[in-house]
Amino acid sequence: MIKNIIFDLGGVIVRLDRNACVNSFREMGFEDFGTILNDFVQHGFFLDFEKGRIDSAQFRDIIRKYIGSYVADEKIDKAMADFLAEIPVYKLEFICRLKQSYNVYMLSNTNPIAINQVRILFKDCGYEINDCFHQIFLSYEMNMAKPDAEIFEKLVSETGINPAESLFVDDGSLNIQTAASLGFQTLLASQECDLEKEVLHLL
Repeated sequence: MIKNIIFDLGGVIVRLDRNACVNSFREMGFEDFGTILNDFVQHGFFLDFEKGRIDSAQFRDIIRKYIGSYVADEKIDKAMADFLAEIPVYKLEFICRLKQSYNVYMLSNTNPIAINQVRILFKDCGYEINDCFHQIFLSYEMNMAKPDAEIFEKLVSETGINPAESLFVDDGSLNIQTAASLGFQTLLASQECDLEKEVLHLL
């Protein structure tokens, strides 16, 4: 019996637009940003950012080094925000309904610049992000990231949930594999799917 539901953020709740983000960085002079930005698992300095090993100021400075000239913080942040396109309102309405009967959590690989944009998207839908979940787990605050098992183990330790009674919803196959190996029930979702229909089918 499912008692807990853990949602990924990007690609599950938030619709991603990788091309818009890559194009914005290209216009700034960062031609190869597309080789760095991954829909599922980041690497290099981007992974360091999402694991909290570097802060926003350091991340922006690295971007400027790649470009070879000064670019304002706001312009870099706007280009990053372009990756996060929108949230279909029905998804937040659905999650808030689930919260009345289940323990609902978010587990996301993200960074401080991105989460600021996400908070804006939630507000555009009439919600505060913290009101939609019992607890939020963000990679950069935890200094760990999916698909590593330790981030799932940390969530279990902090919440006290039983993985066998928990449904983990993510759009990354590696993340799903790790969760399943730890005993979670899983749903490999996509941003095009009917999230409500897919989740309810498993409850």
